[in-house]
Amino acid sequence: MVQKAVVKKILDRHHAEIEVQRQSACGHDCAKCGGCGAPTERIQAVAINHVQAGVGDIVTVEGSSKQILGMAALVYAMPLVLFFVFYGICAAMHLAEGMSILMGAIGFALGILAAIRRNHQMKKSGEIVFTIVKKG
Repeated sequence: MVQKAVVKKILDRHHAEIEVQRQSACGHDCAKCGGCGAPTERIQAVAINHVQAGVGDIVTVEGSSKQILGMAALVYAMPLVLFFVFYGICAAMHLAEGMSILMGAIGFALGILAAIRRNHQMKKSGEIVFTIVKKG
């Protein structure tokens, strides 16, 4: 994934702290949309800086597609998978339909919590890696 960022701080010769605007699924093409009111959250990240960008430079950064797809799978698939696993176990145990649905909902909620926890771990450990590919 390629996007624009602003260099906020130089950490060392090969690393910079950048500020990236979090992208939403709509791509913020507001001219074609009636307005979704999506928040424009900015996140701080560390980027590999081989182009010697300086503080205040607007740069093009590239994130790992593998990481992004993995996170998307976790965020979107995990809750659904856990819903059906919990529901299926309860149905196999011949529990009431309402109980199976309730347990499925609990599985769904656990999937969301797991995704949130993993996201916080990745931010804290610096696993989300960006590379500055060019200035401007």
